[in-house]
Amino acid sequence: MYELDQQLLTIMQTPGADLSGLAVVVYAGGDIRYEGYFGERYIDPEQPSHSLPVTAATKFRVASISKTVTTLAIMQLVERGLLDLDADVSEVLGWRLRNPHWPETAITTRMLLTHTSSLRDGDLYTFPPTTTLASIFQPESPFYEGGAHFAGSLPHVDHAPGRFFSYCNLGFGVMGALIERLTNERFDLYVDRHVLAPLGVDASFNVRNLTDDGLRNLAALYRRQRNGEWDATAPWAAQVDDLRGVRPPALPGLDAYIIGSNGTIFSPQGGLRISARDLVEVMKVFLHGGQGKLGRVLEPATVQQILTVQWRFDPALGNGDPYGGLMRRWGLGLQQLSNAPADAYGPGDRLLAGASPQLWGHMGEAYGLLSAMFFDPARDAGFVYIIGGVSRDPEVYKGVYSAFYRWEEQIQTAILTAFPL
Repeated sequence: MYELDQQLLTIMQTPGADLSGLAVVVYAGGDIRYEGYFGERYIDPEQPSHSLPVTAATKFRVASISKTVTTLAIMQLVERGLLDLDADVSEVLGWRLRNPHWPETAITTRMLLTHTSSLRDGDLYTFPPTTTLASIFQPESPFYEGGAHFAGSLPHVDHAPGRFFSYCNLGFGVMGALIERLTNERFDLYVDRHVLAPLGVDASFNVRNLTDDGLRNLAALYRRQRNGEWDATAPWAAQVDDLRGVRPPALPGLDAYIIGSNGTIFSPQGGLRISARDLVEVMKVFLHGGQGKLGRVLEPATVQQILTVQWRFDPALGNGDPYGGLMRRWGLGLQQLSNAPADAYGPGDRLLAGASPQLWGHMGEAYGLLSAMFFDPARDAGFVYIIGGVSRDPEVYKGVYSAFYRWEEQIQTAILTAFPL
């Protein structure tokens, strides 16, 4: 669609707020209805003619959309009867995971999936292969951060496990360990075989597992920065995956890694490398009752369980931190947009300035990338967009009518105007 192409290109080239690259895919009723690819996946500032374009084959490290794939892996184990959503995860981990402020309250997989576990990220939530996950929760660990990985007890707010929503990446590292303990297989390899292979996609949480062609098409993620500071007039600076088709060495210490001891090393919360077109294959698992292009991933009842609201923000109860207003309903590993307006807790989670569809999905943000995958199971439709790099600090480029960033509002409006959901 020429008009949508032009709108997206205009957003890409916004003076003082341009983007390094952009991929957009819209799906409905069994077909891809639109694809648009703009900008570069690799930028050579010295020789621009050597820069490489974003194409349908371009893979990005899509940040927190990755959590949807980790959720599929976890729910496979629930479906097989190997994991109980409401049982103490300590029983699988082989060590006692407790918030020291509530030492007798078990932390469960359901709590991890719904961000109600009382775990917190701290400064770090991914740790080297030589570090055990059990150790980082101990005061003597260099990663303990003074107990920053645990919510504390407050006089007027109940932060106990299962009682309060607070978005947490670390919980997905714990679930990476659960997957390894139950399958005796390294997280990245299990997901490759049991989740991504049935989708027929060249994608992985481990960049070394990509095919040669996949590696050649991997995008670097960018920010415009000078001396480590945001500067919209500075050259694009690669932040991650600036591999230029060269397969990187294995992580130091991985050869001695003990399966199940540290589920964070391949970033179950954000490390998936995948193209926008292949993210549509992930989306279709939720739209089509667990069926993948090459095989079944989950049963329909399990997908329905994922797409059932488990937590919703209640201002009267103060039962969570709605992430600046953006997160107000949560299923198992995915959120549902509530179409809420702005309130005292922040801007709303609307996709559009007016009435907006209440879609399911997930967003991502890391290393200059912004991404989203949203869909409507009732209509067998949805969209994906991936921004490969932003030129200014997103925190000073807020949305006009929502908690999304300005670029996101503009892209969502362009998509949903052309393809109403």
